[in-house]
Formats: sequence, structure tokens, C-alpha cells
Amino acid sequence: MKQITIVTPDYDGLTADIATALASNDINIESLDAKKIDNMGVLSLEVNQYDRALHVLRDAGWNAITEDALVVRVKDEPGAIAHLAKRFRDANLQVRSMRIVQHHGDWGAIAVSVEPMEEARALVKDELLAGSADD
Repeated sequence: MKQITIVTPDYDGLTADIATALASNDINIESLDAKKIDNMGVLSLEVNQYDRALHVLRDAGWNAITEDALVVRVKDEPGAIAHLAKRFRDANLQVRSMRIVQHHGDWGAIAVSVEPMEEARALVKDELLAGSADD
């Protein structure tokens, strides 16, 4: 799975402007996570036309950062994210980002970007869901 992250000064209507830029180019947003941290807006999204979205966002002046992510299936229970993060830490892998992308019954899906990616993939190969980076 490929994620796009935008970090930019926050303002009223930032999410609407980004969503409108994508929509006006017939790009569908599949997931969106928007946060305000101090005076900065941090948006992470997945879209149906990844390369086009990067061009549209960059042409509109946003610094769109791209990263590969693994989608890992975990039990939907307290401590599941901690357990996954500790597995990466104990293997000396660097977690760049981690985000919940789906809840389904007793299970959840976590999108995680880890370096180095191939070592991370090997570590969680039995829990990977379709759509992970380079699947």
C-alpha cells in the first residue's frame, strides 16, 4: 500500500481544499486522516490513483510525501499496537508511521511504514493483508 502524507501550515478549510483538488481531478480518496499539531496540518491519505494524486497535490503547492506501508492484521484489543511496535523495535527496525485503517469484528488492520521494508515484511509475513507495499 502506498500512503501520501502532507505536512503544511494549518488553516481553516485545508482538508476541504485538498479533497476538492483531488475530486476535481476524478481521484477518489479511500482513506483520510487529518490532524492539527500546533499550527501544522498533518494529513495522511490513500487514493485510487496514486501517481496522479501526487502530481495534483504537488502542482497545487502541497509538499506531498510518499511512503510504502505494510498492512498488518492484528487482534482488535488493548495492547495490539504496542505488541506490533515492540516486535519492530526488538528487531531493530525503525517505524516511520503507524495508523489504524480498519476495524472488522475482533480484528483490525494497521498500516505501518518501517525501515528497512523487506526485513519488516519478513517479520510480519504471516499477518500481512493484501494491498501491502509491493504485494
